[in-house]
Amino acid sequence: MSKVGKPSYEVLKDNVRSALKALGLTSSAASAFLTLITRPSASATTICNEAGIPDSKVYYALEELQSKGMITVQHGTPNLYKAVSPKEALSRLKDQLTQDHEEKLHRADDVVQMLETLHLRAQGSDEVELAYIIKGTGNVLEKMKNLIQDAKREIVALICSPKILQEIREPLLKADARGVSVGLAIPSSQIKKTPIKELRQVRHLHCECCILAVDERILLTVSNWTSSEMHAMMTQDRSLITMALQNFTNPACCTKA
Repeated sequence: MSKVGKPSYEVLKDNVRSALKALGLTSSAASAFLTLITRPSASATTICNEAGIPDSKVYYALEELQSKGMITVQHGTPNLYKAVSPKEALSRLKDQLTQDHEEKLHRADDVVQMLETLHLRAQGSDEVELAYIIKGTGNVLEKMKNLIQDAKREIVALICSPKILQEIREPLLKADARGVSVGLAIPSSQIKKTPIKELRQVRHLHCECCILAVDERILLTVSNWTSSEMHAMMTQDRSLITMALQNFTNPACCTKA
């Protein structure tokens, strides 16, 4: 519905400007993009005049649009700025919004752990455990499958136990199918026996270990995997996670299949 006394074209521009701001652009960047989308190219001075952006803000606005991939620049005297197509610009903006959202979710997971630490201390714990111990084969395997199912970005697994591999093979394949990066290292004998050809990162494992790292955030290491009762340690300690992940690319432990 048009505003009284205002051309519908101007109303449309106002609506688009508001929508771009709602998607995360600053007011200056939204106005600059609207100016550029209606012409082949323009200099910063032209954009200032047409969009009503102060000189002090126009270059910040243009840098913002460039960083989001919504405009290109032809260097010269003066530089000329050009908007990419509307479909391409919004596709790139959506990709960045998705990435920003994933990063916020990752930070939220980290905050949960920090809040739990504060909560434990408030309850009177002088020392907060660095790791959690999981006892029992069923509990260990269930925890591993749950971690794999909850993974958002990356899984690295070094598994020498055929029993554990059999249990987590299907969850790993499903994680790979939904776009999670899955790195798996297993003994050479198991590579031939286990149907895992769908996975793109499979390596020969030369170490006796059973390690699972998820999203560079959680590490689970299994002990007693040859006995009837497994134990596992789960931690979010960054140093331990980094050391565990280094094994996947260490030739002494893993080599390309």
